Amino acid sequence: MKSSYFLMERDNKNQRRRLLELEVEVGELESVLEKEQQLSQILQSSLHGQLVCPSCLSSLVPPEVQVLLSELATIEEEIIWLERKVDDVRLCLSQERKQIKELSFQKQQQQQQWWQRQRQQKLFLCGLGGRKDVRETEKSPLLPNIERGGRFEKERKASQDLTSDKWFSCTQANDDDETERQKSNYHFSIVDREINADTPNKLSEELITLLVNIFRKLNHSPSHFDHEQINIPKLNISCVSSKSFITRSSTNNKTPMSSSKNRIHAPDYYGVLELADVDGAATQIGASKRLIHVTRSSLDISRVSLCLPAIKRLRVLMQKLCVINISFLTYKQKLAFWINIYNTSVLHAYLQHGLPSSPDELLSFLNKAAVNVGGIILNALVIEHFILRHSFDTKQGITDEWEGLLRRAYGLGYPEPNITFALCRGSRSSPPLRVYTAEDVANELERAKIEYLEASVKVVGKKKIIIPKLLYWHRRDFADDTESLVEWIYSQLPRSGTLKRTIKELLSGESKIPLLKMVHVDSYDAEFHYLLPL
Repeated sequence: MKSSYFLMERDNKNQRRRLLELEVEVGELESVLEKEQQLSQILQSSLHGQLVCPSCLSSLVPPEVQVLLSELATIEEEIIWLERKVDDVRLCLSQERKQIKELSFQKQQQQQQWWQRQRQQKLFLCGLGGRKDVRETEKSPLLPNIERGGRFEKERKASQDLTSDKWFSCTQANDDDETERQKSNYHFSIVDREINADTPNKLSEELITLLVNIFRKLNHSPSHFDHEQINIPKLNISCVSSKSFITRSSTNNKTPMSSSKNRIHAPDYYGVLELADVDGAATQIGASKRLIHVTRSSLDISRVSLCLPAIKRLRVLMQKLCVINISFLTYKQKLAFWINIYNTSVLHAYLQHGLPSSPDELLSFLNKAAVNVGGIILNALVIEHFILRHSFDTKQGITDEWEGLLRRAYGLGYPEPNITFALCRGSRSSPPLRVYTAEDVANELERAKIEYLEASVKVVGKKKIIIPKLLYWHRRDFADDTESLVEWIYSQLPRSGTLKRTIKELLSGESKIPLLKMVHVDSYDAEFHYLLPL
């Protein structure tokens, strides 16, 4: 009995002890569960950006987690700060965009007002630094009175009013000028309706093409390059009277611009000279196979009757140029337009004034090579130095008032150095004449540059490299000094070209002569000579 009681009591004690142990274990598990639940809540809050205070974390999470949570809080604060900054920047950009739009609109209005004011005041820039009165400009020797009759006389008077001396005067306030201005305004209103279908670039391209065709018809190319044969006298374009269509033969074969001696020593750009083969036939070399050579001796004024329809069309196009608006053109459109207009002004001046009597008169001739663009008379020098190029004074911040107005109205945003190879003055040292289009003007200028370098840069032996004067004048557009100019020429030539290999041999040779002493600058030949496209 006692033994059974003892056994039962021992079992009860074991059960109570086991129960206590289980209760303790359950309590520990409940505390662990509570901590895990709190940690889960903290992590969930951290995930949604609702962090608790750091003092609450010290007893709940390990130190590593505390570090991560504190870094996360810092990152969240930085993100919030950056988002606010982004919002501020967006607001500033929006305000700046609005201000730019307003300023652009104001600038456009100012340009339109300036344009209208200039057209009303007839501010004609005829010189390098301002205005010049050219009332005494002689009439065109190659634009004769080709018809008679009332209707043609009205058309002739209307067209001559645009190119005569009255349109070049800057100040004339009498009653006759007022009447003439009213007539011209009425005529411009008619042309305005005709020009709607013409864009400025297409008009400039058509002008160049038409002038090239006129010179091609006036050109009479002989079978040999020696045009100065005594038994075949040629007509000199400068001998044509401005008041009649009477020509005189040029009997003086010893003028400075046409002597055979001078031509022998002249630079032979683009294969101008012709080589005679064994049969005596003349053969052109180089790029001249794709060009037509027009010289003083090859122009035949007796062929002007072939150009009468083209001359009438030229007058119509020049009238359209007087009222055209170019304020909306893009950079490439402006670049192609002004190159074509520059070449047009020079070509038209040769028709209007004849050829200069000597090379020394080329500069004064370019000052007379003026065209009316949108009511403003601009000559070739103004177009080149004020619109297409940036003068040295402009780079130094010194700008004339008229130059500044002209640049804002017509000028390019930034200069294009390759225009050196596109502006043709009608001299033997000038590049060939081309028609430039707005769509491909960059590639066209690049091709013109490469062809000019290949044709005009010469290497004599291994001790001399000849650079044309035109390139040397504008060397600052391409290099810092003469030595770097040679390196620039080498870098621009095509890899497969013979000239590039020759210059490479010259630069990498073992010659002890400094490169600067190897460079020789060729003289500029201002003799009249055009290279026209076929």
